Amino acid sequence: MITAIYNFLNGRSPAANLSTPITTNFSGNKGIHYDSCLIPELENDHARLVNLFGEIWSDCFLKKDYKKMAAKLDSFKYEFQSHILKENVKFYVYLEQNLADDAHSLDIIKEFRRDMNGIANAVIKFCRKYNEPKLSAELAAEFEEDYNNIGSALTKRVTLEERDLYILYSK
Repeated sequence: MITAIYNFLNGRSPAANLSTPITTNFSGNKGIHYDSCLIPELENDHARLVNLFGEIWSDCFLKKDYKKMAAKLDSFKYEFQSHILKENVKFYVYLEQNLADDAHSLDIIKEFRRDMNGIANAVIKFCRKYNEPKLSAELAAEFEEDYNNIGSALTKRVTLEERDLYILYSK
């Protein structure tokens, strides 16, 4: 399952130079302004998150290195929360501002945002649940199913965002 998302991300071109200056509107308008680096940054985040998620499985869980897994889960949770914050503030707010006159599209964007927040809550719960230097046999047995469920939700979401949502972000 993680292979599918890794292959998806691996097949796209490298992210644009992230040090490119952002394009903003200095006309005095308040709100979130267009950032030409945002989509490449978000896609870069996806690639880092996929790699970290894969390492949690291959480098930690399969080797029963639960202490290392706890550290990787912390890193994953931090990176994930940072990504969600950036996406919520810069991406979704910008789209909502620009679609304010299109009630139907605005409702769809808000629904996508709510869905992502639900997934985010599940990811954070997963990270907290397994963030232990030692796992009981029972908890270790639950990990595989939870890992696959989280991975599946994230794979679907990343694909949706990169294929359908990010194209809506424009000046």
